[in-house]
Amino acid sequence: MQTMKKQHGMSMLSWIAVISLAILLGTAALRLIPVYLEFYSIVSILDDMQKDKSLQGASKQTLNTTFTKRLDINNIRNLKKGDYKVNKVKGKNAYAFQLSYEVRRSLVGNLSLVATFNRSVEVGG
Repeated sequence: MQTMKKQHGMSMLSWIAVISLAILLGTAALRLIPVYLEFYSIVSILDDMQKDKSLQGASKQTLNTTFTKRLDINNIRNLKKGDYKVNKVKGKNAYAFQLSYEVRRSLVGNLSLVATFNRSVEVGG
């Protein structure tokens, strides 16, 4: 029989648990990274539109068309028409883009990851 001083390291069962947890976290990261990269691309599009001098005083339809074209150019597919609203800002010649959407990715079986995104930017003012 060995004493506690001679026993070192983790058991095989402990290693299996640690490796399983690392695989689960790695899988979650691989599923969420593209979702966040897409969100930051959308934020970049909105920030560029906000800084674009040619869009000052533009109509709602022009802003929608510009935004849709930039989404297509950047190959953004998760954002649908109902996920954002364009409203006139009171007292200004500008429109507010209000983004509110969520993306679900399957992790394992019926377990899913959900990412919720909200952003609001004034454009054209």
